[in-house]
Amino acid sequence: MSYTEITKPEIVATPKSTKKPLVLPPGFGQDGKSASGKTKKVSFKNGDEQMEELKVKKAWELATGPAKSIPMNAIMSYMTGNSLQIIPMTMTLMLLWNPLKAIFTETNDTFKGLITKKNSSNILLAKLGFVFFQLLNMSIGIYKLYTMGLIPNTEADWLAWKELKSFDERLSFY
Repeated sequence: MSYTEITKPEIVATPKSTKKPLVLPPGFGQDGKSASGKTKKVSFKNGDEQMEELKVKKAWELATGPAKSIPMNAIMSYMTGNSLQIIPMTMTLMLLWNPLKAIFTETNDTFKGLITKKNSSNILLAKLGFVFFQLLNMSIGIYKLYTMGLIPNTEADWLAWKELKSFDERLSFY
């Protein structure tokens, strides 16, 4: 093989008799026809309608985001115990503070870019779902306060003349 054959190759046309027509793969058709030969009608949504659906779908993804942290918060609150120490108290306060902050400051900012005139009712439902899941996270913190004994729930907690419950167990040092 010479240098000119490498740099300037000669292109030879193949005879048509050796070429076989390519068969379409299964499920592929031409001009809206399926492989079986029947015509299929494919409906495409308008770009605006499709964008509205995507915005609503994204809104619900954002709304259900706080629900994904509920199991983790419940397990962590169980694992920290009921003692009045810095770790359980900090975790409990964060379980109360973060949902409140999210409800009052982040709700509108989270959904701001998704609201249009057409989908405002769907976005409102997603906002309500967001608030509901934040309240569920907050309820874990309230239950944690209850199990720590920090929520006043008896008459003796409010009235000075009522006596506290007496317990059968006593701690004594001899």
